[in-house]
Amino acid sequence: MRIDQIYPSMQGPFEILDVDFSQLDWVTSMRTEVVDAETNEVMGGEFFCHSQLGVPQVNHRFFVAATGMAEIRFPPGFAINVGKTVRDLNAKLGFLGMVLNNHVADIDRQAFIRTTFEYFRSKDLARSSPLTELRNQTLTMHVEDLENYEPQDGQATDVSTHCALVEQPDGVERSIHWWVPPGYQITRFQYPSGVTPRDGTVHFATAHLHNYGVYMRLIDVTSDKILWQSDVQNEPDRDQIEHISVYSSATGFRVYKDHTYEIEALYNNTTDRDVDAMAMMNIYFADAAAISKK
Repeated sequence: MRIDQIYPSMQGPFEILDVDFSQLDWVTSMRTEVVDAETNEVMGGEFFCHSQLGVPQVNHRFFVAATGMAEIRFPPGFAINVGKTVRDLNAKLGFLGMVLNNHVADIDRQAFIRTTFEYFRSKDLARSSPLTELRNQTLTMHVEDLENYEPQDGQATDVSTHCALVEQPDGVERSIHWWVPPGYQITRFQYPSGVTPRDGTVHFATAHLHNYGVYMRLIDVTSDKILWQSDVQNEPDRDQIEHISVYSSATGFRVYKDHTYEIEALYNNTTDRDVDAMAMMNIYFADAAAISKK
């Protein structure tokens, strides 16, 4: 992919590839880097938008890595059975990689995305120590569009319905990509019918936010409890995400199919212009029945 100008988030060059999954059974980690095509040197996280492994036909993504969160690594003993899932769907496994460039206007470099997976083949697993299967669910922030936007003074308590949507390169506006005016903005979105199809335990979780994001939370509304919060760490000398925290635990926290859940995101736009935003969370959970057998 050629990086020859400023490319904001979600607007950079990308490629989509089919992946041979014949041996890709129990996947335990994914790590992505943007590499200079001529020197083979890692270019840095500032040029990485996101990568994902999934099944495009059914819009299912097993793994999504993004700016500030380039590695997914499950706790020991946990994995996603990618191969079996794809075979059961009688579908293809696809990989997408996208670059970006928020800061360097005078640039002309060829880059490629290098992603490393760690996995077990089913036939190589010891029967005495089987892996616990994780399933994943994407929780996406959706906002409502307003034709006339009037920013609120001070720190907003909830402006979920005060968002102007970003027009995509194809000319379509989508409720998952919006503008944040100068100042604070909190958005919330509820899942009244649970976030998993069955009771289970979350053992790994990630969040995806753009520049000026502060945090993203998963809240159990039924029990009035914050289950997890992902915090954004920015570079000290410029507006660039350095790290977004993940959740990883062999013990995990419980989720229930009949509870109401809410995701919440906070942005703090410290500029004098509107900036674009997204907020997505991926939770990796094991069925309660599978955990009870171990």
